[in-house]
Amino acid sequence: MKRFGIRATALALAVLIGLAPAASASVALGDDLHSGTVELAPGTELNQQVFWSNSRSDLRRENYLVYSPTDGVCPVVVYGDKLLSKQDLSAMASSLEAQGLRVLGGVNGDFFDLSTGNALGVIISEGVLRTTSGGYYAIGFLEDGTAFIGKPDISVTATFSGATMRVTDVNKTRTAADGTHEGGLYLYTDEYSRTTQHTAPGYDVILTPVTDDLGSTIDVDLDVTDPEEQDPDAQQETEETQDPDAEEGSGGDTRDDTEESGEADSSNGDAEESGEADSSNTDPGEADQATDSQDLEDTETVAEGTQEVDEVTGSLTITNELKVGGRLVCTVDQVLESTGSIEIPAGKLVLTVNQNNNEWLLGQVQSLKAGDQVTIDVTAADTRWEDVVTAIGGFYKIVTGGQVGPDTDSTANPRTAIGIRADGSVVFYTIDGRQSGYSVGATLTQVAQRLIELGCVEAIGLDGGGSTVIGATLPDEETMSILNRPSDGSLRAVTNGIFLVSELEPTEELDHYYVTPYSSLVLSGAQVALTAIPVDTNGYTFSDDSTVLWSIQNGDGVVSVDGVFTAGSESGTTQVTAASSAAEGTASFTVVKTPDTIAVSNQETGAPVTALALDPMDTVDLTANATWKNMILTSQDTCYTWSADEAIGTVDENGVFTASDVSGTGNLTVRAGDRSLTIPVTVAGHIQELESFEGGEVTVFTGTDTTVVSLETSADLVRYGRQSLRLDYQAGTTGSAAVGAALTIPEGDRYLSLWVYGDGSGNTLTATVTDTAGTASDVVLGTLDFTGWQHLATLLPENAASVTALNVVYGGGEKAVGTLYLDQITSGTESAGDETPPTVTVSVADGVLTAYVSDNMDKSFAKSAVTLTWDGASVDFTWEEEAGALTWTLPAEDGRLHRATVTASDQSGNTGRGSVNVTPADGTSTAQNPFVDMTAHWASPYTTYLYDSGVVQGVDSDAGPLFQPDKNITRGEFALMVARWMGLDLDSYADVELPFADLDTVPSWCLNAMKAMYAEGILKGSLEGGVLMGRATASISRAEAMTILGRIQGQGYIRQSLTFSDADQVPAWALSYVETLVGQGIISGYDNLLRPNDSVTRAEVAKMLFFLL
Repeated sequence: MKRFGIRATALALAVLIGLAPAASASVALGDDLHSGTVELAPGTELNQQVFWSNSRSDLRRENYLVYSPTDGVCPVVVYGDKLLSKQDLSAMASSLEAQGLRVLGGVNGDFFDLSTGNALGVIISEGVLRTTSGGYYAIGFLEDGTAFIGKPDISVTATFSGATMRVTDVNKTRTAADGTHEGGLYLYTDEYSRTTQHTAPGYDVILTPVTDDLGSTIDVDLDVTDPEEQDPDAQQETEETQDPDAEEGSGGDTRDDTEESGEADSSNGDAEESGEADSSNTDPGEADQATDSQDLEDTETVAEGTQEVDEVTGSLTITNELKVGGRLVCTVDQVLESTGSIEIPAGKLVLTVNQNNNEWLLGQVQSLKAGDQVTIDVTAADTRWEDVVTAIGGFYKIVTGGQVGPDTDSTANPRTAIGIRADGSVVFYTIDGRQSGYSVGATLTQVAQRLIELGCVEAIGLDGGGSTVIGATLPDEETMSILNRPSDGSLRAVTNGIFLVSELEPTEELDHYYVTPYSSLVLSGAQVALTAIPVDTNGYTFSDDSTVLWSIQNGDGVVSVDGVFTAGSESGTTQVTAASSAAEGTASFTVVKTPDTIAVSNQETGAPVTALALDPMDTVDLTANATWKNMILTSQDTCYTWSADEAIGTVDENGVFTASDVSGTGNLTVRAGDRSLTIPVTVAGHIQELESFEGGEVTVFTGTDTTVVSLETSADLVRYGRQSLRLDYQAGTTGSAAVGAALTIPEGDRYLSLWVYGDGSGNTLTATVTDTAGTASDVVLGTLDFTGWQHLATLLPENAASVTALNVVYGGGEKAVGTLYLDQITSGTESAGDETPPTVTVSVADGVLTAYVSDNMDKSFAKSAVTLTWDGASVDFTWEEEAGALTWTLPAEDGRLHRATVTASDQSGNTGRGSVNVTPADGTSTAQNPFVDMTAHWASPYTTYLYDSGVVQGVDSDAGPLFQPDKNITRGEFALMVARWMGLDLDSYADVELPFADLDTVPSWCLNAMKAMYAEGILKGSLEGGVLMGRATASISRAEAMTILGRIQGQGYIRQSLTFSDADQVPAWALSYVETLVGQGIISGYDNLLRPNDSVTRAEVAKMLFFLL
């Protein structure tokens, strides 16, 4: 959390007293967990607060500035070089700082059209009207800083050629009079853009302001002429004549991409399709409730333009700029008939009209000539706007007279708002959202309720969503920093922002101490070093020689003479005060006794530790951290109680664990309050893989006249990976059968182990071992009185160097001839086998994928034992073996869904797996759904992905391609989909002969897929009355589908015991595969049901295949 300080005023102390973990609650947002307040300058303070939403079981984080009108501190509206030049909030703050101003803080501003940069509402800065209001609400600030909220309802008129006419908008995209849009006169200043942005023909009048009689007043009484009343046929002509350059239905200029300035060059012409403007008959409050400017692209929002008036009366002030209550007199430089955009000369104005407009109006403009006079009058029915020096529009009015409304919605999102309190102070408010575990956001209604809780009686909603951002300059900083976490993952360029700036100068007169870190969330027993920084009466830090004394003002804990605070043993809030004879400052700590979670990592490498495998007498330095309500607690290792079982070793108060001098297993426990974490620890030597049989051929075993060896790929006869060794033997004639071996035993290893698929013969399996002196001897691995897989191990002779043979010794029973399957031969210092897969954790942040691999037995992994796939294809990566850490930079974002998977295989053959779905930063894929029946379907992302990958094609229909997601998939369809997913060349299997009795029922489109799956040992058919059937057109059950998917994956993944209420319905032949897919999270069931014997739908298969990547 950011660090703050505060003046120790009575008001500040009142705020601080409410900082206990369960101190209070907001009806709008939830339980108050943690908060902090810091004074930034006289009359300006920053507030940060974290709430727990009980309805969402998640956090809400708000940040807001409170401004009380004060001399020397004022609000300002900022935009880029031009009104259409978008910038992020940091760039805007930098532009103010470059002018020598101290930026106290700021938030993003009004909604805007993403394609053009046009703000929807009014902008007034330095008392000058920069753009008109579009009929929306706004907040206006007077010279003394006081504020009000209302609808500007600004009227702009132009008088020339003997008539006074309404100007539709100032510095907004020009429209044509096409029956949908108003058209009419538009006025541009050089603040708008480098050019007028037009792409349709029109007339442009270049104007120069007259500077005579500035400041004088003039009484006016003008009748405003309605062009439509001057040309009765104009409406009919407008409806029948469309602008040839306009997009259908737009009625205005199309977008111009030819500008060189890099600004948001031209919109959807004069039409304002993407959200700028109008609905003359619709109040803005009734428009679709877009969260942010990005949403406006999908919402037709039409602005009202300037206020329509019949007359202009009253006293106006002569100005050389556009000001409410002012008259701007101009002379005509030239009148241009333009085919598109023209440059706006510096210091000039452009009065313009689209050619698709009222003929009388066009004639008035065409009648102008150089030297003619054009008078621009700007008025407002509410005369308060004449005194406004700063104003910004708000799309929503969310608080009126201390009550919620009129604009509300029910979707939680990031939000920005401005409210005015009854005492005249102003709240610049933000709440983060769209980030589970950090902040879920709030509805407009909740924001309104929250602002009312903060004392606001009026409030407007500004641009939200990915635009929401707030920054502040803390007392010990020179420049503004961003305080929140924008939901886009980075700062969005927006059209404007509103800031509080200080023009005050340093006084070096001590006012208070800024104690940093000001507000901390800590675990009981944690230590935090505090610093007291002198702050003067205008909010500037300076050097001061006063002696500061530290004390506990209230709460539990101690503070040393040099300002090191140690949290007490109980939960609550503790305040620490730094005081001198002239001033003081306070820091507040929220202390948590029992955290929600504890995690342990390796102090040296930073890798998370979920299990430990150590050699005897090994030492590892561990560090712990804790969270409460998803927030990280400040802590040190000494805050925790560390303990370890005697059988595994000892651990000190700093988390340094030393393994015992003998092998053992047990637990290391870390405790804080009533929360504990247990880490399983294995103290042992090592297990070393001697042979995995995963190569293309048998290399370390050779057959003899009594044995034949070959590789086996049938999944049911493989214990690890995709291959095992098949050993056919005949021991009857000689009493034994031998297979030659060439396995080197690492020095010091004492045990030989392997997995054997027994034949129940009762024969004995032995190994011939040669020691370092060349002496050979036989050791017994086990009796073959079992079937299926079993782990066998034997103690090796002293100084064993190699295994030279495996022998099947005939036991005198009926089976002298048989077949065994061998897999994963290992040596080690312990006889126990390891069946626990490695733990793989994968995460993505800031465009980088990071994975950590750990294991209960293996202490490290070679890079060759780790794989990374991106959408199923292997990619290279950076591997830190000692830390067990993998990193990989993601490809450039393409707007599509992707899946990354990291696997790691230990020396015993167990494979761990971790995956992460990588979605576009805004959470919205740009991939086009190819199927017309997948709109809003839960499986749409997976079917789109598989379509783009060539795995699925769908079925043609008159409406377009269909996926038929809820249709039960047939065995033939499943075979084809899986074969494509595996990337098999189906044509190469055309000559495979299928043994199925119903071969003539197999559709031709899936025949080669069925052959491929059969040839690969994946699809085996079903026995019906002793006859093997393929059943290509029959539905396939979930258990059958999971068995096939398990077979294509390879062996060695975690197997998780099933806890589903219908687990007993899983067929025995499918159980191992189902347990493996459930253990990996590929299958999760629904409502605690697995439904193994139900048919599986096409949508379910699409999800399975995607998660199998």
